[in-house]
Amino acid sequence: MNFDSPYTDSNRIDSLPLFITHLQTRLQQPLPGYDGQRFMAPLPARTYLPPENAEYRDSAVLALLFQRTIDSELELVLTVRSSDLKSHSGQISFPGGRCDDGETFIETALRETREEIGLEPRHIIPIGELSPLYIPVSTSLIHPIVGFMAGVPEAVASEAEVEEVFFVHLKEFFNKENLRQGRWAMLGREVDVPYWNVHPSVPLWGATAMMVSELITLYEDFLSVGK
Repeated sequence: MNFDSPYTDSNRIDSLPLFITHLQTRLQQPLPGYDGQRFMAPLPARTYLPPENAEYRDSAVLALLFQRTIDSELELVLTVRSSDLKSHSGQISFPGGRCDDGETFIETALRETREEIGLEPRHIIPIGELSPLYIPVSTSLIHPIVGFMAGVPEAVASEAEVEEVFFVHLKEFFNKENLRQGRWAMLGREVDVPYWNVHPSVPLWGATAMMVSELITLYEDFLSVGK
């Protein structure tokens, strides 16, 4: 997959944060996969790749990192889905959705980001792809695309799809005070669900939390090498 930047010359930046530069290479190599996702996986565990011969639709989401200033810490863009949606309503997610015919995963992620929170693709540098994640309930294979932009995203939520756009510093995912666990009834059984308490009222759990977990695993590895 080609991750050439769609940045226009007028919006080009001359230097990227070290972690973003690191990811440009690291995401082309074998990834942690479930070993990175499992820390936030509801238990008992299930399959997070499509079963053999399973029919599914490809989807793509954008894990967008940004930096307020050249010296600022990286932050992650998240949304709270509209409570009127049929699936995953009211949950924290990345902007994204089903792939249209002929679209690449990066094209889907950028299109959906523009439609859901109003960010133009030309302002976003695609960095690479995290491990895909299969969601049996929606028979979707989600492809998480990591992107970067300089400055605070001027997001405008689509009222039909998004109730809120909010930002979380990556360091907040290392704060043990933000890591919780609940026992919830799901699909007719009791499930132990780890979640992050990074929003005033909505837990970050499930597929999005698992994707964030793999990203944070890569960030932790990057930080440990620098020590």
